Amino acid sequence: MLNLLPFISVLFFLSCSQIVEKKEEPKQEPKKIETPLLQKLEKEYAVIDTIPYLEAYIERIIMVGSSGLGFASGKMQGGFADVSDAQKISHYVVTLAGKHCGDHEMAKKAEMYYTSNCGGCHGDDGKGLNGTFPNLTRPTLLGIEKRKEFLKFKIEKLKK
Repeated sequence: MLNLLPFISVLFFLSCSQIVEKKEEPKQEPKKIETPLLQKLEKEYAVIDTIPYLEAYIERIIMVGSSGLGFASGKMQGGFADVSDAQKISHYVVTLAGKHCGDHEMAKKAEMYYTSNCGGCHGDDGKGLNGTFPNLTRPTLLGIEKRKEFLKFKIEKLKK
């Protein structure tokens, strides 16, 4: 008969040596990872209340249109002006709200472009028409308010 005692002793020793009291290390908070998306959203959020952002937003709306803001007029179609005129109009709209635009000379030249392209719906004063069309003289345009809320939500979600 084979002597299994040395073999059993080794197995017993190995099994006992693995029963070691493990000390739990303090849990650390997971490190926040800066993703390119998070960085991009934070960068946009940092400039959303600036005049250049407002002017770029207005230009974009003139060029591609807007929907989803809940106005009785429905979706605004894009293409009411070419790129050059959209830029002029954006500067002028900023002045309608009592703000200082990025290029005053361009804004002065844009009143005719605004009146002929935008005034029919937003009024020559930019205040909209009884809630049917957006008031462009608000302290913060509704589309920018919604974008700011969205950015804040996404940034907070990505940081969790």
